[in-house]
Amino acid sequence: MSKDGYPHFSQAEMDRRFAAARAIMDEKGVDALLIFGHSGNRRHYQADVHYFAQVALFHESYLLVPRTGEPKLWTTHNNHYPNACELTSIQDVGQVHRNIGAAATMANELKARGIGEGQLGLVGQFFYQDIDGLRRELPNATMIDLSLPIKRLRSRKSAEEIGWQRKAALGCDAVMEALRRELRPGVAERDIQTLAESAARAAGCEFTFLYLNSTQMTASDSCVPNQMWSHRKLQAGDVINTELTVNYGMYCSQILRPFFLGEPTEQYRQIYRTMKDTYETLWATVRPGTTMQQLYDVSLMIRDAGYTTVDGVAHGFGVDIQPPSGVPNGFKPPMHPGDALAEGMTFVIQPNPTTQDKKAGMQLGDMGLVTATGFENMHKYPAEVTIL
Repeated sequence: MSKDGYPHFSQAEMDRRFAAARAIMDEKGVDALLIFGHSGNRRHYQADVHYFAQVALFHESYLLVPRTGEPKLWTTHNNHYPNACELTSIQDVGQVHRNIGAAATMANELKARGIGEGQLGLVGQFFYQDIDGLRRELPNATMIDLSLPIKRLRSRKSAEEIGWQRKAALGCDAVMEALRRELRPGVAERDIQTLAESAARAAGCEFTFLYLNSTQMTASDSCVPNQMWSHRKLQAGDVINTELTVNYGMYCSQILRPFFLGEPTEQYRQIYRTMKDTYETLWATVRPGTTMQQLYDVSLMIRDAGYTTVDGVAHGFGVDIQPPSGVPNGFKPPMHPGDALAEGMTFVIQPNPTTQDKKAGMQLGDMGLVTATGFENMHKYPAEVTIL
């Protein structure tokens, strides 16, 4: 197989990751990490495995990272095994056979390494059958959940990781430029996805998703981009909301932009003003040390203007949604209000004021990089509504 176009990180970068993970193991007194991934949510649930193995499979995968010794990756589908071996940076790749199962396969390896009775750190959302099986196969082992420490490790990006996300951001810009050129009355919603996929790939990236809704501004009945697209054709007088994610090597960037096919109604002008003011205030607030409580307090500008929200207002981002915990929708308090931003994190700001009846709303958002002095927008496409 040709590996052309499949990016890999440098050996120095991978050494950094394993050293950081082993420092966590030392701190927690753990003999090994068992990491699980599956293909849900566009393979974003493979993020923990991908971080160490440089491959995100289309079925369940398991990774052993011992405190001492070499890691081992297991695939679960025989026809996916050759591709995994070619693409991963893990030298030891095995298979989970259905007649044995994942738990017994991992337990046998841990016993062979002499750590079957040690303390194990579990990372990822394991299936309950796996956990029950591990407890049965390793009755003297202890297990602790280390998903959050590993996720926090992944949230602080290296220069190489930021470079990949910059490429993804350029892909987002390219798609938005394509939408600006092509969105016209008569274009079907479903056809826009084909356009977006082509533009992302032409920019050297991979298309992750584009959520989109369209509705007449004078008879608005939709407030947020839809995940399932219709065959509706765009019309003059429409408002179109978009939420776009593009990736390079699984590392994502996200941008949210509204489009008007014609001049906005007064209702949508007011929504836009609230959205833009909140966006700019949130952006100015972000810097190292900014807490989720501070961002939540800013988001109340939307409530005070008489609107609600149907999506989160801010969240960490990388291969997947990452810490800090972000600002939830509907003005619910942050899960971890003291969580603070730090230099090297990539973070999405996305205010989305919505009428109380949820029939009208808009979103404006960008992924930015938390720098030593503030917040850098990683996109070039203007943070404005586009009137066509």
